[in-house]
Amino acid sequence: MASVLPVLRPRERGCCVAPAEPGLSPDRAADLAAIARALADPTRLRILDVVRRASPDALCQCELTPLFDMSQPALSKHLKVLIGAGVLASEKRRNWTYYYERPEAREEFNEWLS
Repeated sequence: MASVLPVLRPRERGCCVAPAEPGLSPDRAADLAAIARALADPTRLRILDVVRRASPDALCQCELTPLFDMSQPALSKHLKVLIGAGVLASEKRRNWTYYYERPEAREEFNEWLS
């Protein structure tokens, strides 16, 4: 079956003039790209999935470590990427760090995709 090609119409404004301009500022594009990069890793997607499922409760890293076949430092690195992208946030409670989802990051990304 042949694929449907986009409609090509003659341009009244002339050739080489784009019919649209970017709707994202460079800063907003960088923010969305950071989220996309953080979520592009299967392990980080799984970490986010666990944290989201536990919501509204925050999860301690000691609760996350046994769920993944990796060392504690490797898990910390993934968590750091998710926090850096604004997908997760953390809170220190005594000797432990607890992680929770920042739903506004997901909403921001979904809003742009819509």
